[in-house]
Amino acid sequence: MTLKLIATDMDGTLLTDAEKTFDHEYFGRLLTRMEKLDVKFVVASGNQFPKLLQYMQDFLGRNILYVAENGGYIAREDRDILISAFSPETVAAVVKVLDQFPDLGFIISAHEGAFLIRDRAEPITRIVREHMEFLGAEVPRELDYISFINRFYPGTQVIESLDEMGDASVVKFALQTHRRDIENILKQLVDLLPSSVVPVASGFGAIDLVSRGVNKGSALKWVGQELGIKPEEMIAFGDNSNDLEMLQYVGEGIAVENAAPHVKAVADTVIGTNEDGAVLKYIEVKLDQLESAQQ
Repeated sequence: MTLKLIATDMDGTLLTDAEKTFDHEYFGRLLTRMEKLDVKFVVASGNQFPKLLQYMQDFLGRNILYVAENGGYIAREDRDILISAFSPETVAAVVKVLDQFPDLGFIISAHEGAFLIRDRAEPITRIVREHMEFLGAEVPRELDYISFINRFYPGTQVIESLDEMGDASVVKFALQTHRRDIENILKQLVDLLPSSVVPVASGFGAIDLVSRGVNKGSALKWVGQELGIKPEEMIAFGDNSNDLEMLQYVGEGIAVENAAPHVKAVADTVIGTNEDGAVLKYIEVKLDQLESAQQ
């Protein structure tokens, strides 16, 4: 067998739901084996790049590649690689559409950082807090909204208007609603947004707005072309709609058992859940097979 790249989503896939963590000791051993076998490891997530670095802080300096913002931002820990930004006109058009959804919280995610329009702070803070408490996570009640939101979107700046963002390169809008409302809102957004903007569910009531043609699959295609790695030499793990293109692009697309039904339907393989560390266990199996093949 030939395996040269392993990519994984984070939320709902590698990370546990409430604590947002994974077995670091186990992963460290696997990463060492990947390095010896020259298998690249890619974190592919809808999260911001700074948040991904927080998750992987024990593994800095290990040559991990990051596909952040659902493919809108590709980087290594020490340098940018590719930024797929909206035009300023598109940003303004999207905000105008979101003005029609006053109860929908959203963060404007840019290469330069994240921005929160002050009058939209209450919805996203309330919804995220309710969701985390539902999952059983400890969320201090005394945190003000900006301190609270920075736990999930590091470095968020509060602004009064878009003018304060200057020439920021916006790569994604991160929307937050309740799970029960997500399908209805998605349908409305498809009708209202500019044709160059695509809304995609990314789990836990989150909806990401990204540029058409920009996704985790397109990011892995670009990475593969740069590194000389074919799609059939890649495997990828995911759980939600924002993972579909990635799972369909690689040689083996793997869904966790807790994935959305339509994601499991297109996956080549379905494994255990994010709560039982299924991703790391499956990576170990693939590395065992690769080592055996090379002996």
